[in-house]
Amino acid sequence: MNKVTGYELDRLAPRGRPPGSPVMEQTWSDLLFLHWPISTKFLRPLIPAPLEIDLFENHSWIGITPFTISNLRVEGLPQIPGLSSLYEINVRTYVHYRGMPGVWFFSLDASKLVPALAARLLYSLPYHKASIEFDASLNGTFRVASKRLDTLDAGLEVIWKEGINLRSPDVNSLAFFLAERYCLYSADQDHLYRARIYHAPWQLRDAESIGFRSTLFSAMGLPDPTTPPLLHCARKQNVEVWPSETLL
Repeated sequence: MNKVTGYELDRLAPRGRPPGSPVMEQTWSDLLFLHWPISTKFLRPLIPAPLEIDLFENHSWIGITPFTISNLRVEGLPQIPGLSSLYEINVRTYVHYRGMPGVWFFSLDASKLVPALAARLLYSLPYHKASIEFDASLNGTFRVASKRLDTLDAGLEVIWKEGINLRSPDVNSLAFFLAERYCLYSADQDHLYRARIYHAPWQLRDAESIGFRSTLFSAMGLPDPTTPPLLHCARKQNVEVWPSETLL
């Protein structure tokens, strides 16, 4: 545990199953985590003041994560044909609030409009409709290409090759800091929210970048990357999502 602004920052406790019942289930597959260190001065104006920016060895980080969602359903109800699977690309950084580390999403691009609108309504998340292509080959090579439909220039193309399994990261490692996140924070004009998720610890794999271009950062006023990203990937994760709670 680390002492942060008067609260104990515990990175292991959030892995536990939250109290109460989840409201949604989904499966995440073929995930890629791309990360870069970034100066906190760029992030601070974009994040609500009550949230502290989470640092690893005094550095803040920003990431892009493309993946596929399947088996999406509301708890207790069957899947809705045509709405239970989609592609997503999110731009994220890492924050904490009163000792609880989590994710702050700058943007989330989705290939289907209805689930994106529902997430905007229920979780106050900045979803956008996008055209997203997701291709996988038998030799473990993946390609994602996207173009946001409500913005003139916000897109991504990344090609990567899946590598070997990595050992489970230590709690004090950078890989743990970046991947092991079990809640998300969001806000609207009046309130700050948090939603918990639950899944097994990540089984991360090495990944090799074959090609990359992005305007997702510059679309929100941040500098686009000029250095290669730190890469991790993962094959599959079954996820339960809890309702959003109002913090402030």
